Amino acid sequence: MSGRSGRTLRLFGLLLVGLLAACRGEGDLHAQDAQARAQVREQLGPVTAVDTTTAFRLSNTFRAAADRALPAVVAIQVVSEPRMMAQGGNAPQQVPEQFRRFFEQFGFGVPDEGDLQPQQGTGSGFIIDEAGHIMTNHHVVNGATRITVRMLDGREYEAKLVGSDSSTDVAIIKIQPRRGETLPVSQLGDSDQLKVGDWVLALGNPLGFNFTVTAGIVSAKGRQLQRGNDAALEAYVQTDAAINPGNSGGPLVDLFGRVVAMNTAIQGPAFIGYGFSVPIDLAKRVADDLIKQGFVRRPRIGVRIQDVADVDAEIYGLSQVQGALVVAVEEGQPAARAGIRPGDVVLALNGRKIDDATDLTTSLARMQPGETVQLTIWRDKRQQQVSMRLGEFERAAAPRPANDTEDNAHAARLGFQAQPITPQLARQFDLPDAEGLVITAVSVSGPAAARNVSPGQVLLTINGQRVRTTAELARIGGSIQAGAPVSLLVRDPRLGEMVINYRAH
Repeated sequence: MSGRSGRTLRLFGLLLVGLLAACRGEGDLHAQDAQARAQVREQLGPVTAVDTTTAFRLSNTFRAAADRALPAVVAIQVVSEPRMMAQGGNAPQQVPEQFRRFFEQFGFGVPDEGDLQPQQGTGSGFIIDEAGHIMTNHHVVNGATRITVRMLDGREYEAKLVGSDSSTDVAIIKIQPRRGETLPVSQLGDSDQLKVGDWVLALGNPLGFNFTVTAGIVSAKGRQLQRGNDAALEAYVQTDAAINPGNSGGPLVDLFGRVVAMNTAIQGPAFIGYGFSVPIDLAKRVADDLIKQGFVRRPRIGVRIQDVADVDAEIYGLSQVQGALVVAVEEGQPAARAGIRPGDVVLALNGRKIDDATDLTTSLARMQPGETVQLTIWRDKRQQQVSMRLGEFERAAAPRPANDTEDNAHAARLGFQAQPITPQLARQFDLPDAEGLVITAVSVSGPAAARNVSPGQVLLTINGQRVRTTAELARIGGSIQAGAPVSLLVRDPRLGEMVINYRAH
């Protein structure tokens, strides 16, 4: 054997040994993997056939429900302003008394007028008709001086408050569709048909994450968050679909995308597994009143009621713990006139079973004053029928948004006031310009404040037209219709020339 052949054989041998070692190593890895799998199977039990088809169909159901419901969901931004942001105007700006009391209560000095800034908040809502009515929570829009609505497709509108009801936490705001456009409308379902365990989706704008969808089930029905108030109209749908700040006013929908409740409350500062929503049957009844007349007509029978307890059932001879126990009757009210007494137990309303006091209260809340109802009561260990005509609670007019205080129409529509630059205004705003117009006041209830129009900016053009005098401002501003685009060119003392675009109020 030659030297070359010997070297070749030795090299081949080394290669063969390496391959065998690699195979042994790979075999060891396979053995370790098989051992690990065997340990998992021992802990989990045998693996049966995996049903991915059902899971895929459920995923498609969620997707379809979200696809139906999301287009009609809106993001709501509100501004609550203690005063008009103004400099150089003639009208004095006062700190409202409630703000003074707040600062004094917590040991702070009352701030200077210039220290107060607009207060902003966010929430959700959903469009309920083609006219532009939107349902949301009372607490979302309460006290707002400006309400802005944004849709999933990016369209923005200024909204007006139609009416609001603190007892049910339901409010209606309205946007004005532009000529030729249509609005997506939510399909309203039937909250009475909801069952514990039903799948639901919560839609809204939590924590700034707009148009979010979360899934869960109906955890309970008829929940109250505050006990001891028999006048509270609370019968929340409880869900474990994640609801967080910003979800308020958004819809809770079923697997068909139908709105079955309006998301309203959580326990604690953030979601911990318990969210609460106003049933849509109650919310819709309130919304109808707010749209028609701006306030809610609340039926009244004049009783104080509580849930039937085990001891009550034993004392009164009830076969089960069910119904609303009348503990007091107001003189001169419908219940007294119909002969209702303390100790009566209301078992049914118009033939429908009453489970507890909340059930009776919220069932009555869906009715109108003046209606005649039939109560099935338990008295002297037997059922009796009582007919009653519903009375009405005293009502207060629903709050309306504050009106702008500008003294002319175009200023209110544009959201600012401007005056000719005088030596005094030039010194006040540190302006080198000796001519032209300077913005002296901006209303936070108008459209300009949100786009950074501010006092001290020199107004150069509106929609490309030069503006030098108040007459030109009135002429150009007067030609702009509500909802039309406005493009300002201004010179800011700090930033130089700026373009600011928004829609007229």
